[in-house]
Amino acid sequence: MKKHLLYLFLFALALGSCKKDKTEPILGNVDDRLSETLKAYQTQLAGAQFGWKGYLLTDSKVTATFLFSFTDKNRTTMSADYATTPSESSYRLKALQRPTLLFDTYSTLHLIADPTPSKFGGETGEGFYSDFEFAFLSASADTIKLEGTFNKSKLVLVRSKSVTDNSSAFEAPDNMEATLSRLRTYFKRARVGDLDCEVRLEPNGRVLGFSYIDAGVLKTVKSNYFVSGSSLILFEPLVIGTSTITSLNGVSFDAATGFINASTNSGAALQIKEAIAPLKYDVTVAARFLANPVYGTYSECYTGFTVDGVIDAYGVRTIPNFFSIDYYPKITGQNYGAVRFWLGTAYGAYGPAIIPTVSVDGKISYVQDGSYGTAPVAIRPIITNTTNNFLKQGGFYVIQTDTKVYDMVAVADARSWITFE
Repeated sequence: MKKHLLYLFLFALALGSCKKDKTEPILGNVDDRLSETLKAYQTQLAGAQFGWKGYLLTDSKVTATFLFSFTDKNRTTMSADYATTPSESSYRLKALQRPTLLFDTYSTLHLIADPTPSKFGGETGEGFYSDFEFAFLSASADTIKLEGTFNKSKLVLVRSKSVTDNSSAFEAPDNMEATLSRLRTYFKRARVGDLDCEVRLEPNGRVLGFSYIDAGVLKTVKSNYFVSGSSLILFEPLVIGTSTITSLNGVSFDAATGFINASTNSGAALQIKEAIAPLKYDVTVAARFLANPVYGTYSECYTGFTVDGVIDAYGVRTIPNFFSIDYYPKITGQNYGAVRFWLGTAYGAYGPAIIPTVSVDGKISYVQDGSYGTAPVAIRPIITNTTNNFLKQGGFYVIQTDTKVYDMVAVADARSWITFE
């Protein structure tokens, strides 16, 4: 009896295994879905009547603005704020680990990633840590967000609205910088929700930051941004208390009040005002800056003093062969430090010898103790103005903005400052 039951069971099992499964996966074949996704992306890219504005943030925090026009024949025409003449190259869409946009022939985009310094000035073997293959992160009708597959650089494509929109794309960051620089002081204030914030605006590096006090502790959030029209759009959202900021829109300067007006992505009004002191000052930074120069014995500045919002107000970058201002807190074997002007192969035979003093409240002040010679007549006002600013009455706050980046800000009025890194 048991043997008969076993035969019946095996026979039923065999019949069941012979039945054809007529069901299909609910979501369809994976390869087919990927193919359809890639086709949809290509249709979207090629279907933009006026093309796309592209905003790149490399892993080394270099920003660039592009204009792209894509065809359905895998050709793209692009230009950039650093190479404004349009050039044509090819692109592909491919399913790697994620749907990916590949710029597969050398193009304007490749320049910023080129590992040969003579090509575009990047680091040997690395360029500016950019990419030319980008995975899709998200897409809406007008905005596509991508991430580099190797260096994780960010690329945001925004659908252009008109020929005029395209023609102003490369001018918009300069126009925004001109607006933001109308605020004359280093320190700036705004109220976000119910929090008083110190606002950090870096038009040169396109960085926006907010600092606020939470339970007695100073907290800082910041992000790089890109500029589209009169909007400042963040690559990363900033969370400030209960508020999240992803963009500032309608940025303008009100000459009557001296404020910058804008609205956030939530529609809340935001006013940015001048201030002459930090929200909270770390009195330990000045001594740390002097004791630990970025390059062992010195720190570098590439733009000289900013005065009343004007970067390089004295024109150090116009000195022939100028590369950097090098600040030595202390010259070996001497009781003084020095401000030297590096001209690519040697220091200029000029610049002040200065002695720093740190006060009990953490501010640096300087007195002059000689000089390294007299500057040529043509650049003498530049050297004199720079020297005099170091000797300002009241000295400087020292603000650490990154691991090895320090800003010296005039205590008297916060209307002049210099960055060492």
